[in-house]
Amino acid sequence: MNVTYSVKNPTRLKNMIVFSVASLIWLFIIIHRWRDYSSRGETELLILDSNSFIFLVYIVLLILTVIRALRKPNGLSMHENAILVNGHTLSAQEIKVIMKMGYFNPVIGIKPKGKKIVPLRLCFSFAANEDQGIMDLKEWAAANNVKMVDKDFMSWL
Repeated sequence: MNVTYSVKNPTRLKNMIVFSVASLIWLFIIIHRWRDYSSRGETELLILDSNSFIFLVYIVLLILTVIRALRKPNGLSMHENAILVNGHTLSAQEIKVIMKMGYFNPVIGIKPKGKKIVPLRLCFSFAANEDQGIMDLKEWAAANNVKMVDKDFMSWL
């Protein structure tokens, strides 16, 4: 069994929405504090700086999420006893479980043994032919005694 599919990074639309809303809230706080800055003392400047730092963290997270979502599709290759995802090869013995999250445009996560969450490099969705890709992945998992479940999972941003 030598099958290859084009896979892409998950969109992470929920993360983009949350980071956008959080950024807008912190921006509002910064603008509100800045207007009142003239009547405040030296200690309030520290509060303004910490709010700016938190705002910048959310903006950076938003930018990283958008850049990751817009990357070009990579490849998924299923071989007899190994799987190659985004340039990383895993043998069937190294895989604890393969998880599918979502119904429309599902996200696939491969959790290696010894890991608590799915590594970012092993989280993907199919760029095309997702139904056929998921069926082939289920067949590969069954042939290699790897459990495949429909379950929500965590991964890094």
